[in-house]
Amino acid sequence: MKKIIVALLVGLLVFAGPLATQAAVMKEVVTQKQNVYSKPNAQGSIIGYIYRGSVIKYDSVSKRTIYRNVNGYLNTGYYLAPAVTGAWRAAVVSADALNLRAQPNASAKIITTLAGNEVIRVNTGNMQNGWYPIAYNRAGNWIWQGWVNSKYVIRVNGFSYDSLAQFSTL
Repeated sequence: MKKIIVALLVGLLVFAGPLATQAAVMKEVVTQKQNVYSKPNAQGSIIGYIYRGSVIKYDSVSKRTIYRNVNGYLNTGYYLAPAVTGAWRAAVVSADALNLRAQPNASAKIITTLAGNEVIRVNTGNMQNGWYPIAYNRAGNWIWQGWVNSKYVIRVNGFSYDSLAQFSTL
């Protein structure tokens, strides 16, 4: 009986091991236009593009992505914002331009100005008086500083796959 139980446990471990190492496909928001390739590591031909604000399915290990009719590979994941990571949520600047402030108030020093439709990450758990602490992407690097007024951003973590999170003022 012990041999049967041991054999069952070993068999379970053999099959469970590969499942535990597979990457989770995550919902991501593209921070700037990306080429989509037919093969990994930019070895294949460009088969399409994914634009800023696109909500995609992305496998961080294989770098495979699916967006609308485009199914291929990204060369890098540096220009992606996870839709949800802990208290952080992907969001898009809804104003034409938005001042990033050093403190959570309108009179604080301006760090930089974010463009309209720029994809950022906001920390919903640390919001203060209607101001989110944020992270923004520059040249593929996330910079974790500053505050924006929540009136001028739209959280897009609830958007469905294949959505395009871009806004215009009429």
